[in-house]
Amino acid sequence: MKHRAWGVGGAALVLAALVMWRLWPADVAAPVAPPRAPAERMEAATPVKPPPPVALEPPPPEGLRLRVVLRGDVPFQGEARVGVASITDADRHLWEVAKREGREGAGPERLEELANVSEWRPVEVTPSPAGGVLGPVLVPVAPLYRVVAWAADGTFWLGDVVPEEGAATGVVEAVLSARAPTGVRVRLAGVRPAHGPFSLRVVRGVSRDARDAARASELLPVIRHVAPDLAAALADGVALPLPVGKPLELLPLPTDPEVGLVLRSAAGRESGWVEVPLREGRLESVVLDVDALFPEGVGETVTLRGKLELEGTFRPPEGARLLGPEDVEVPLARDGRFVVTGLPSWQPSRFRVEVASPVSGRPVAATEQSFDFSPEPGVRDAEATWRVKAYRWLVLRMDGAMRAQLEARSQKPYPVFVLQRWRHETQWALASAGAFIQEEDGMAVSILEPGRYRVLVSFSVHEVYSSTAADVGEDRVDAAVTFQVDVEGKDCEVLVTDGRKPVFGARVTVSSDVGSLPPAWGLTDARGRWRLGRVRPFGLHLEVEAEGHAPWTGEVAEECRRAGEVRVQL
Repeated sequence: MKHRAWGVGGAALVLAALVMWRLWPADVAAPVAPPRAPAERMEAATPVKPPPPVALEPPPPEGLRLRVVLRGDVPFQGEARVGVASITDADRHLWEVAKREGREGAGPERLEELANVSEWRPVEVTPSPAGGVLGPVLVPVAPLYRVVAWAADGTFWLGDVVPEEGAATGVVEAVLSARAPTGVRVRLAGVRPAHGPFSLRVVRGVSRDARDAARASELLPVIRHVAPDLAAALADGVALPLPVGKPLELLPLPTDPEVGLVLRSAAGRESGWVEVPLREGRLESVVLDVDALFPEGVGETVTLRGKLELEGTFRPPEGARLLGPEDVEVPLARDGRFVVTGLPSWQPSRFRVEVASPVSGRPVAATEQSFDFSPEPGVRDAEATWRVKAYRWLVLRMDGAMRAQLEARSQKPYPVFVLQRWRHETQWALASAGAFIQEEDGMAVSILEPGRYRVLVSFSVHEVYSSTAADVGEDRVDAAVTFQVDVEGKDCEVLVTDGRKPVFGARVTVSSDVGSLPPAWGLTDARGRWRLGRVRPFGLHLEVEAEGHAPWTGEVAEECRRAGEVRVQL
């Protein structure tokens, strides 16, 4: 009985244990089994590397992008640029005001025509079977983009792309078609080794029609990118070297009616103008015959070995500069010697000598003098000595009282000093003076050539005093003259009338027969009078103009000196 009772109880315990195991929480650790003796050593499994992360394409950049299809017959091979244009606020304002007010002819029809390219950017072009595709390329926001592309054979693409107003994102698209270049293929004939290399000047024959000229000039940006040497030749007259034995292709050219070609020899001699008519999109051929263009020969060069001296010395003026043809400075040695090569043998070459003026005191020579070099026929090595003319001086003596009187009685632009030279033993004539230097004891006037001279001192156009005369010689010793203010001459008035009525507001202009004196003018008062002032014994020309009357002119110096009044009847 005890054994049976135990059996029933044991079964109940086993059942309870199973139920509790099922209900035990999952996070309670199971009891660790006792370690067992290892049966045999096993190799560890090779770890498996996780696959690399997949690279995701970055999202396209935000902003405005440009995409241009370049249509052509073959895959594109060349270069491309995008010009970013801008419009100034001032241009935009004027254009908007003109359109708002309806002014015809005040500007272009479209605002975009006022845009100017301020920046050029190189861009890639993806070739396609029939041309290529530019971009899409990120571009800054602008009112206009100018696209230029070109291939090695001269084919080019040119066009303006205008985005929608206010567009700041998205893709701006356009299609441009290929354009054949306008150009000239130049060949030389009759070239001999003795001639040396030739070069070519290219001159545009611009259309007289302003619209055609503007359209042709639109290609200049293309030329600056495609052929910068040709662009410099068109803009600045730079001569292009001509290769020997093969043609020179000038392309692309602006679509002008013609182009002018001037052949230049190695010596610098230029041929006459050769005019070549142009046809848009065509390559014209022209042959330049050397013998026909240079009937007198291509010319040779001369070497000049010279010396520059200041008159009366053996050295050049201090600080002098010698400038040759095209104002190229020629190096001067301390003793004034110089060498110039490559001068033309067929024409004179002009040189200029510049002499710096001192800060104070008298200059030694004129600030500029010219010298011409004319080579003798057949001479290839020449010599010359050029002497810069030194100043001689005529001094007009004036004491303090005379100077004060001159300043008190003169009004700007007077007083005026005039140099005269006695000519042909008959009369005084105006002479050139490079410098009038005010000094403590008077006025020093420069003289370039020996002779008899005097100075005219002008208080006004009608009050002129002449100095005494003096002979200036070769010895460069100062000559002195003086003048006096005398009482000779009368005060003179001009009376302008219409019948017996005075003319108010008539314009009176007085000029002297002494050259270089500024004229004087004034208006008549209510009595029809204008006070002229003291008239000295020199010629005086009068002009009178009044509304509703024909102009009046006459010589009045003698009438002023005799009567002190000039009557003008309109």
